[in-house]
Amino acid sequence: MSELRSWFLRNVLEAAERQLGAPAVAGLRGRLPPRLAAHASLERLRASAALDCVPLDEGEEILLSVDSFLGDGSGKLLESIGVDLAARVLSQDGSVARSGDLAGTVARLQAFLEHPFVGVPLLFELRRNPTGFSLIFGITGHSRATRAVRHLTIGAIVAAERFAREVGAENLKISAESIADRSNINARYLPLEEQVAPEQAPPSRRPPAIRAPTASLSAEVDRILRSTAPPRPLEEESQPPESMTLRVANVAAVRGPASKR
Repeated sequence: MSELRSWFLRNVLEAAERQLGAPAVAGLRGRLPPRLAAHASLERLRASAALDCVPLDEGEEILLSVDSFLGDGSGKLLESIGVDLAARVLSQDGSVARSGDLAGTVARLQAFLEHPFVGVPLLFELRRNPTGFSLIFGITGHSRATRAVRHLTIGAIVAAERFAREVGAENLKISAESIADRSNINARYLPLEEQVAPEQAPPSRRPPAIRAPTASLSAEVDRILRSTAPPRPLEEESQPPESMTLRVANVAAVRGPASKR
């Protein structure tokens, strides 16, 4: 049989009393059906033994009634109660909080979240990720109990941040969603730019490329100047060679002066 320990209900109602006052908690009994009102009496819960339990179906209804009748039904009151209860555990047992490690501190709160439930399997899976961690929590076969404990767990994470004092965790952002009897809680507090870059394989060493030898700059300039040398003057090209000039002079001497007409 699935049950919830009576001392856990007592702790929840006492935390609500510290925050809202005794009249508010006392008035809760008048708004509950008779089968639940007896389990919501602080006097009766304080007199119960350490091993006393209530049926889980009735216990989860009381937890949700605390949030809906004493709060606004959004889960904020249960989150605040979760902060209160987890902070007491962390302050009483110094071995739970891990300085500089928020995820590790939350992982050590697993017993705090599991111990109140009897005869029902619980799921608690915490995984780190680049921006913080994710937590999958569930009370198998009890979606209402999972929803109530989800709010208490969010409060426990907030309390853990105050004790862990991890760098960057002051910017903690928590989101959660529930599907049937499973709740997925994401805690984000590490900015992406501060992540450690993944290790890369060393670049392969390639032999240096062999380049063909190139001509020197001075030789290249000489070649360009030779190819662009200006042509000879036109007068030089129009004058006949020296050998041809001598032949013409000899012929004229043999013929003599031209006869006068």
